[in-house]
Amino acid sequence: MNTLKDALKVALAPTAASVAAATPVAALVAREPGTPVGVGALPRPEAGVWETLLAAAGVRLDRGVAVAAWVQRTAGAVRTLEAAGRKHEARALGQARDEFVRRREKKAWEAVKTRFDELGLPEKTYRALKQEGAEVEKVLARLYTRRAEEWPGMAGARLRDILLERG
Repeated sequence: MNTLKDALKVALAPTAASVAAATPVAALVAREPGTPVGVGALPRPEAGVWETLLAAAGVRLDRGVAVAAWVQRTAGAVRTLEAAGRKHEARALGQARDEFVRRREKKAWEAVKTRFDELGLPEKTYRALKQEGAEVEKVLARLYTRRAEEWPGMAGARLRDILLERG
């Protein structure tokens, strides 16, 4: 019985030629990453004033850490600096954080507006989202999904609910 199983395995095993014929060469070549879109296109805090001031305060963060972690560690560093009597440094660190976060949020809203225009979504919904104070990075991430391609023509209130995850 084992010899029959072995013979079948050998007979049915794919050969290198059959695998190469079934797999197109284009699939084997690594694709070059295009320009980042969505949240990936937003500015990162690395190699900026904020990172320099945070490092001077004795806080080191790995590359690629979420911006929320940067904000949280900065809040702790500001409290530590203030407790140590280094109020000027604490204020500079807090201002660097606030400026970066404000600039990132502005870029995110610009990206949301651009994506709304690309998809042909109503500007009124965009303004309503902005006025409500929606979390812009979550909205931006949702706009770069396959599902977002189906949204043109949808009612503004329903679209807003989807983007804000209400229903």
